[in-house]
Amino acid sequence: MSARAGRADPGFYPEREGRRDATLDRLLGEVGFSMHIALRRALRPSAPLAEEVARHAARLRSAPLAAQVRELRYRLRRDGLERDQLAECFGLYAAALPQATPAPPAEALAAAAVLVRGGLVDVADPRARWQALALAATAFALCGVPVHLYAASETRARAAAAALNAPLAALGSSAVCIDARMNPAERRVAYGAPVVCGTQRLIAFDYLRDRIRLGRRLRPMQSRLERLAGDTTSSGVQLLLSGLHCALVEDADEVLLDDARVPMVISADVESSPDRLPYEQALELAQALEAGVDYTLGEQGGQVTARGAQRLEQLGAMLGGMWTAHEHREALAAAALGALHLMQRGRDYEVVAGALRLAPGDTDEDPSPGESLQRLLEVKERLPFAGRREVLARLSVPRFFRRYLRLAGVCADARGLEREFWTMYGLRASRAGAPATRAPCKARVFVTPEQRRLALAGAVRERVARGEPVVVALRSAAEAEAVAAALHSAGVQFDAPRTGPQAAPAAAPAETERKAPVLLSLHPAQRDAASKPHGSAPLYLAVAELHDSARLVGHIVQAYAAGSCEQYLALQDEALAGLAAHGGAAALAASTAAAADGELPGAAASRVAAALQSVAERATARARLEMAAREQALEDLLAFSGHPE
Repeated sequence: MSARAGRADPGFYPEREGRRDATLDRLLGEVGFSMHIALRRALRPSAPLAEEVARHAARLRSAPLAAQVRELRYRLRRDGLERDQLAECFGLYAAALPQATPAPPAEALAAAAVLVRGGLVDVADPRARWQALALAATAFALCGVPVHLYAASETRARAAAAALNAPLAALGSSAVCIDARMNPAERRVAYGAPVVCGTQRLIAFDYLRDRIRLGRRLRPMQSRLERLAGDTTSSGVQLLLSGLHCALVEDADEVLLDDARVPMVISADVESSPDRLPYEQALELAQALEAGVDYTLGEQGGQVTARGAQRLEQLGAMLGGMWTAHEHREALAAAALGALHLMQRGRDYEVVAGALRLAPGDTDEDPSPGESLQRLLEVKERLPFAGRREVLARLSVPRFFRRYLRLAGVCADARGLEREFWTMYGLRASRAGAPATRAPCKARVFVTPEQRRLALAGAVRERVARGEPVVVALRSAAEAEAVAAALHSAGVQFDAPRTGPQAAPAAAPAETERKAPVLLSLHPAQRDAASKPHGSAPLYLAVAELHDSARLVGHIVQAYAAGSCEQYLALQDEALAGLAAHGGAAALAASTAAAADGELPGAAASRVAAALQSVAERATARARLEMAAREQALEDLLAFSGHPE
């Protein structure tokens, strides 16, 4: 990883500190980044490296690999991953592959060399992309550097671990997958493996749990003394990870960018208010008032009369404290009257497993009266106070990955994303092999959402009548319900919304045939399902909403291996209202040329869809960069104040 991410923490839990480089270093880094993008964006396949790797692989196959691994590991720890040692590591990986497996191509070797140095590489060929990751992971594992290999979903993480285990086992190493069903003891053992595969949510949450257990960063001298004393658990604290040594990211555009705006948060239930006395006193005061004289009950709840106010003032004077405040006294007494005389158990609230649950719509929009009512009812039912959620730890995706001592990743296509990878992670993007070809997707644009859904349902019905399987890709649950209603009205059978498949790094898992010819799929909320609708004909993909990037639509097309694709948009969609305004007069002028069914002509639809997609991509990139800038400003402020985080 680039040095601009900060220095390594010398403590027993290795990770990078969030210190910013000096101004001159940042300027030099920007100059280097610009020159790299202009002159060295495309990698030149290294024939000498490929020949050297092939020579090492042929030599190493002639003797047991385990003995040669021990000798190479000694030289790696002494000299590091220099070119000669790196070629030998790659040769060991090639020698450990089954005999029928083709050798890694030159573009995979060139990409793997960049990953070892620290960078991002886009490789169009999925097989070469996976081999580059496997080569880099093997090299780090042989060098004794623990590797975290990140995938976009648990399904792909499991497939990655299974694909890596075959060559690593021949080299006396192993790869494991972190599963959400593992208990802490099992995870602690799994993190001891040389290569750990998982999703960023699982591993990042385990890292946050470690930081909570530690409480604060240990001082360097203190951590060294503890290591010398043999205590690597910080006074008995059982940690899950051994630190953030090396992260290799598959589908880096999804993991590092698309998921960057959703922070990881760990929270816990805490006692909301340990003092029950004010609420107990409020109920006692309410019981002391006389109905019809001191208070009235109506649709607005309990209302204290003038005589009741005088009575409360007399009683409050005896209690003292908060009860001497006129407005607060009467407001809490009115809430207590409502809790006593208007709220009924089984109608307005329930008690489930010892906890009180209010029926929807019973609380005021103001959170304070709602919380007071909750507490009064809990006292009334003699229940303990319900806890509230308190944030114990919070960390964004960019801050988490920037803490790795080494960071690298691969993706299918990084065109247009170079500046974001550099600004947010200090990664320079390179390309190995030919550039990726983006799957075409015809755009159909309508004026209203109702017209769009009607046309979508008609197109799906026609495809089904011709015997074609259909996938309707959506991005929101609300739109999925609306599209499902439109398909139902058109008499089309469909499977409930599911998530789309993700190609595994090795062989894709066996696909489950669905019974219905139409599958509704949500993207990219979840990425674990691997299914397709029933049918053997080429699949028709209907993208029903505008996504943040055309790149994401290409991912869906490739995931389903769709034979044809159409995107359906509506200018009056709530999500497109702001984009249409920024898109300019093209969208508004085109809407006037719509046909009777509300559809824009083909050429106009293509221009409008391209303009809206461009605006969406710029807005998404701007939001991510602004988030990174705010985080950097916060880190600078905390560093100036001496805060450890």
